[in-house]
Amino acid sequence: MSQQNTEPHKIIFSMVKVSRVHPPQKTVLKDISLSFYYGAKIGVLGLNGAGKSSLLRIIAGEDKDFNGDVHFNSKDYTIGYLLKNHNSPLAKRLKKLFPKVFKKSSIS
Repeated sequence: MSQQNTEPHKIIFSMVKVSRVHPPQKTVLKDISLSFYYGAKIGVLGLNGAGKSSLLRIIAGEDKDFNGDVHFNSKDYTIGYLLKNHNSPLAKRLKKLFPKVFKKSSIS
């Protein structure tokens, strides 16, 4: 089998039983396990305070203060995410596609 045929099944990132607690004792993530395949485009949707930003900061490597295991299995990819209050064309398009998710958001 050629490498081209196997790439879509290559796991490039995984996290196992990741938890994040913000002081003083607010658990925002508890025992999260997930994996991303090569070429995946990932979206994270949820209510305010559900831990979306915390999850994305851990995935992006910006937050190291968590429990659990995070594995980057390749260096041939990039990670990016839209910050809160982002006003890009993509953010506007997502708001139109998912109006209920962004109902209380300040994305314009």
